[in-house]
Amino acid sequence: TPGHICLYLKKDKILIAGDLLHIVDGELRGPYPHNTPDMEAAVDSIKKFSKYDIEKIVCYHSGLYTSTPNQKLAELAEK
Repeated sequence: TPGHICLYLKKDKILIAGDLLHIVDGELRGPYPHNTPDMEAAVDSIKKFSKYDIEKIVCYHSGLYTSTPNQKLAELAEK
């Protein structure tokens, strides 16, 4: 979403995903289309983060995701 950023804390292997990602029923999901004016840029960001070494993802509105985050990001990048 405009004005939002993601942060990667390399030492701690944490991605603070802002509004890029969200969790629904324990499942990591991509951005909400109605809040994402540039879906192509959002998908590019997911692809970029799928190459990082991530153990935890903090989603602003839905909490903490720790279940195979690298694998899930790669799956989302391919959709």
